[in-house]
Amino acid sequence: MSIGAIVLAGGAGSRMRPLTDDCPKPLLPLGPEPLIGYQLRRLAAVGVRRVVVSTGYLADHFQDVLGDGSRWRLELLYCVEDEPLGTGGAMRAAIDLLPGSGKVIAINGDLLSSHDLAGQLSAAGPTEVCVHVRSVPDVAAYGHVVCDSGGQVTTFAEKSGTGPGLANAGTYVVDAGVLRALTLARSSWERDVLPTLVADGVNVAAWEGDGYFRDVGSPTAYRLASVDAVTGALPAAVGGDRSAYVALEASVDPSARLLGGSSVHRDVVVERDAVLEESVALAGARVGAGSRLVRCVVPAGAEVRAGTHRRDALLGAKPTDQ
Repeated sequence: MSIGAIVLAGGAGSRMRPLTDDCPKPLLPLGPEPLIGYQLRRLAAVGVRRVVVSTGYLADHFQDVLGDGSRWRLELLYCVEDEPLGTGGAMRAAIDLLPGSGKVIAINGDLLSSHDLAGQLSAAGPTEVCVHVRSVPDVAAYGHVVCDSGGQVTTFAEKSGTGPGLANAGTYVVDAGVLRALTLARSSWERDVLPTLVADGVNVAAWEGDGYFRDVGSPTAYRLASVDAVTGALPAAVGGDRSAYVALEASVDPSARLLGGSSVHRDVVVERDAVLEESVALAGARVGAGSRLVRCVVPAGAEVRAGTHRRDALLGAKPTDQ
């Protein structure tokens, strides 16, 4: 049976601005590769050969960066939303580009997870939908999944409830027929489709698996993910110097120090005696002489004035005078 995949990457990433003003969230860099590259390598490792990237916001950027997918041993196809369809509508539109697939792995494009994807795929078996879940101390910030003793989902409530429980971890193995049966209209997979499938008696199972997990939904979460990718805390991230990542096109003064998994990307200039610790400077940024940035993100094109000292900050996209 052919296994396809859908990566949901159409959102505008409004909570990530200004980082996403000119770059879709899944294309934000984690060291030498975009966030979505981590997902594509994991999909290829479990035998997926065709992936549909469902796009909307800044859709043309994806093909420019990812191309045809050959570097991941994949065939990448692009499904572009003219109007936002939500996660449910996007999955319904994307399935038309996977006519030979019996099972489909669907994943949110801002998700980093190192769980046993092959194990989830194997456990799905004939189940129509298999949801990756994780035990968390408080389900308030997640989709809350309630199961019976056999692991069948009985309740699926998006960001409802409090206290310990099972959280939806955002990776699904879905029978392609379930997606083809959906109406091509705007809907949320989490809020609309999954609860309806459960109510209609469709076989929706939960598969619990541990591992690294991060929803990259804020600038802070992005910075942490970047540091984890550089230091190796994100399993199977593209390797390199564990103390820092420096793009070939960046210019770092020999007296500057990059510490704690910091990243400086293409066309970044880091001037003399500057210190970056657990920080990220995106394309075209400039960090002035004698600056000290601890746990900071410098957006693309931003200028940090000489002598700036900041901690735990997202610096402005325009030249700053902090």
